[in-house]
Formats: sequence, C-alpha cells, structure tokens
Amino acid sequence: MLSSLHCFAHPETDSPQGTPPESDEAVGMLLPPLEGPTPWTNKPLLNDPERFQFAIVTDRTGGHRPGVWMDAVNKLNMLRPEFVVSVGDLIEGYTDDEQQAKAEWDEFVGFVDQLDMKFFFVAGNHDVTNPILHRMWRERFGKEYYSFDYKGVHFVCLCSEEPRERISEEQLAWISKDLQEHSDARWTLVFLHKPLWTYAERDLAEGKPDQTNWKKVEQLLIDRPHTVFAGHVHHYVQYRRNEREYYSLATTGGVSQLRGDSYGEFDHVTWLTMEKDGPQIANLRLDGILAADVVDEQTITRLNAFLKGTAVEVAPILMSESTADRFSDGEIGIRVSNKSTEVVKLSGELEGLPLKGLTVDPGTLDLTVPPGTSKELRVRIAFTEPMEFEQLFRTAMVSTLKTVGEDPLTSERVIPVVIDRRFEFPTIAELPPIDGMVKSWPERSNATPEKPLLLGNTRGWQGVGDGSAKFFARHVPKNDGPAGEQVYVAVRVKDDRVISAVDRVELLIDPRPVEKRSTEPRYTRTGLTISAFAPTESGEVKVDARRFRRDRSYRGVKASGIRTEDGYDLEFAIPTKLVKEIQGRDWHSLQGTVVLHDADEPDEEPTQVVWRGTDRVRELNTGFGHFVREK
Repeated sequence: MLSSLHCFAHPETDSPQGTPPESDEAVGMLLPPLEGPTPWTNKPLLNDPERFQFAIVTDRTGGHRPGVWMDAVNKLNMLRPEFVVSVGDLIEGYTDDEQQAKAEWDEFVGFVDQLDMKFFFVAGNHDVTNPILHRMWRERFGKEYYSFDYKGVHFVCLCSEEPRERISEEQLAWISKDLQEHSDARWTLVFLHKPLWTYAERDLAEGKPDQTNWKKVEQLLIDRPHTVFAGHVHHYVQYRRNEREYYSLATTGGVSQLRGDSYGEFDHVTWLTMEKDGPQIANLRLDGILAADVVDEQTITRLNAFLKGTAVEVAPILMSESTADRFSDGEIGIRVSNKSTEVVKLSGELEGLPLKGLTVDPGTLDLTVPPGTSKELRVRIAFTEPMEFEQLFRTAMVSTLKTVGEDPLTSERVIPVVIDRRFEFPTIAELPPIDGMVKSWPERSNATPEKPLLLGNTRGWQGVGDGSAKFFARHVPKNDGPAGEQVYVAVRVKDDRVISAVDRVELLIDPRPVEKRSTEPRYTRTGLTISAFAPTESGEVKVDARRFRRDRSYRGVKASGIRTEDGYDLEFAIPTKLVKEIQGRDWHSLQGTVVLHDADEPDEEPTQVVWRGTDRVRELNTGFGHFVREK
C-alpha cells in the first residue's frame, strides 16, 4: 500500500459581510483599510485547509491515438493539480508476449515520468488481461488494489478484473477491512476501471445473480459519503446510485468517434475539488486547455500578415432576365489573391445546392497560390432540370486557406455563392420630372409576388388587392442639377385603402461592390434606406433617406407621388454619390429590395410586404435583387 499524503495549513477565516478588511489578514491577504465602498466583494477566500484539487485521467488505449496522452501530460503540468489518479487501460496489453508488454509499460512509464506531480495507477482490462500481465503489474507496481488518505479523504483504488468484470472474494474482504479501518474518513473516493454497477444491474435484470460482486461493495459503502469513478466504455455518463454520484469517464486518447458533448465522446481530464460537503466535479476537454504562449507576439504578427494578405473572391452568376426565375447552368469564378510571404493553399467545396441532377466541375476546389500572386479557378454548375433561384439562396463555398510548410496557419472562409437574376437597370439620357406622374410604364417591371414574404402585422394582409407594388429602376449618368448622377425609381402601389400617415414605400439599398456583398451579406454599416409615405389627397409626400451607420441623413434624395384609382404612384431620384464613394466612379451594380408598408386603419400596425429578401431584410442582403448598370 502506498504511504499517506500529508498537508499542513493555517485555519481558514471567512469574512462575513460587513466585517472590517483586517479580518482577511489571518488567511494571508492584506487589504488596505478603506473608508466607504471597496473595490472587492466580501465573499470568502477559497483557501480552506481541507480543500484540495486533483485530476483524474481515463482510457488511453483500445486503439490509442498517438500524442493525446502526452498532450494531457503537458496540460496537467500547466494546470498544477496536487496529484493525478487514473481509472486504467494505460497500455494496449491483450498480449502474452512479455517483451511486447514490457515495451508498452516502459513507454507509458516514460510518459508518466514527465508529470510534475504524483500519479496513481489503476488496473484496466488492457493492463491485466491474463496471468502474465497480472504478474508483470505486481512486479512493477505491487498490489492491484490499494488505498491512501489525503486531508481526511479516503481513496480506494480497486481492480475490476479478477479475473474479468469481477471483484474477487479476497479483494472484497480487503475492502471490508479497509473501510472499517477508515470509518472516520470525511469522504471516500472509489476508482476502478469498469463501471461494474451497470454489469451487476444487467445481471439482476435478467434474473441472474450479481457475478461482479459490486452489489456487495455498494453495501459496504452505503453508510458513508462516497463517489465512484470508472472508465472503460469510452463515453462520459454521470449516474445517481444510492443518493451518490457515480461517473463513467470518456477518453484521454483511447479510441473514440469524438462526436462531442451530447454523445459524451471527448478527450478530457476530470478535475475534482474536494470541499467540506463533498467533491465538485468539472470536466476539462483537452482541446480547451491552452498554454500561456498559445499566441505570442511573433505568432500574432505572422497570423495578421496571413489574414490581411490573403483574399478569396467568388464572382456571382447573374443571369439575364430572359431566364425568368430559373437556373440551369453557369460558371462561377473563384479567385485567391496572396500578398503574404508564404505559399497558400485553398481547399473547399460548394454547399447548399440542391443535389438532384447536379453536376459540379471540378468536384473539388483546390488552388495553390505562391506569394505575391493571384490564381483563379472556374467552376461549372449544371442541373438536368432548371431550378428556381430561391432554391439557390443558401449556396456557399466552404473553404480552408492554409499556409504550406511547418507550423501551418489556417483560416476558415464561408463565402456565399450568388446565383440569381440580373435585374433590368438600363441607362436613360435624362432624369424625368419628379412629380409623381410616371410618363410611361415599361413593358417589363418587377412586382411583389402573389405570395410574398410578410413581416409585422402578417394577419393584416388580405392579398394583392389590399397591398402590392410593382416598380422599375433606371440609371441616369448625366444630370445638370447639383446632385449629378442619379438612380431613378418608379413605384406603383395597389392599395384598397390609403392611409398617408402610415402607408409607405421603403427602398433598401446595399451600395457595396459585388464581391463584398457576396462575401458578407450584412450591409447595415454602409446600407441606405429611403422611405416615402403615401401622398396625401393634396399630393404631399414625406420622404426620409438615411445611411444605416449612425443613422445619418442622406442628402439630395427627391420623391413625389400622386393618388390613383386603386392606390398611389411614387417617383424617386437618388444621387449615386454614396455608391461612387464605396465602389468608385466606374461602379458596377447595386443590390436592393422594396418593402411596402400597408395598414387599413391609422392606429393599426402595418403589414410589411417584401419584394425580395428574408425576415432579416434590414440586416442581410440575402435575396435582394442585383441591378447591374449598363455601360
């Protein structure tokens, strides 16, 4: 049996609320005597002399994944537990070849020797599979079951393999004697490899006697505070038995599908803090424990250069209006620019496309880009049957950019792939008078659908006769007025009851370059919203134009309107200065949508009828129309 561990500490002095700061001096913390409020709370220091912390490691083998156990060793050295306890399966074992077993134990003990703190071995089925491995265990580590004490807590390390899934009668007698000799322990912690309580319960449920002897062990423990830890099954479960917690731990490098928390499949160490009223348990995933130098100045400088120096662009597929609302085939361009000093490789795939009748050529997206260069990949997408554009809104390129060489840097990039119509946006010679009287309505225009997206008071909409709109847009490159270049928009609203104080037309415009709009659909920092209320009986129109960021007014917008027999018309003249600020003088396109606000009573919340977009229409440009200017 291993010798007991000892610790000496000063008694704890808890500071109750309102006691003077000097009361903390007894526990080694000297606080200045301040009058009035203090910049600290009156909670006690968690330094009870009976409190201690240690770590529990679990299965390493059964098809171990190299490097994980040593990763755990390094991270335990960072965490500084007072000691470490295992629950077995430390070597692959399952062999009667002594040389093989000796090599495996030599390797494992070499790992353990790199721990800065004491380690307690517990035997698993891989470790003591047969009489030869049992003998080798005893030659190296002594008995296969033992106990020790630390700060009033009794630790019992058992062997569940006598010979297999069983506590032997000899071990059972030892447990009885050991627990009697330590009846004054404030808590008992039990460690074994297999969760024998589940085996015993299975036998009893089948009408068989308990072959494991675990129920006898439970009876010996039942009158004392205790907690039990096991491994073996490679997934984590907390059990409640006899009003006590039993734990089956996951893996510390053993074979696992690693499907995540909800499956209980992860590599971890269990962190136990012993309190007066029992243990506090936390599971620390190895992939969540980071060294102090995980990012240093040199690393962050290199990473920033990599992120800043690499760009991935996906050119949209914008089809002419002759294709109506369906897409059959087209080609997207993927361009990687590398201004960093390292070779960069892109790998990715297209997601969100309907799979029926789909071909993508090439099927895998790979580009290797040397420093200071750019490369482009053309990808052909085709369907055997035409797809509506709405079915393609969720298409994205999911990609990874990675530096080539030692210590690679990685950047995950998810870039929306725009496959949509190109909406008519022809150039006209001059700006029509903005008086609400649309001189000629084009043969082809855009209209809110018969079954539109509705926001706000969705029950208030009774169909297209109650509230719907059609519109067209034109580009006016030259204008003699102070506003200069303009975008002209005309909207015709069908509304069976016009409430000029509530009803309005809202234009939402994303003026960024098409690459930015496609990469980042959130446009609220630079977007433009223009609202014009329905004209009054006398023809007055209230208009408001604002940039989203900081809610700044956008000057120069004009709007006018007239009432019609079945609703009202509105005309807008919108300066392009914001577009040119962002895209430059030779700007390419706009993305935008129209939202009709309609109510049938002055105090009624209006229904919002959306031409194109999502329920986050004021945040994301997803679904907005692309208006490409003709040159």
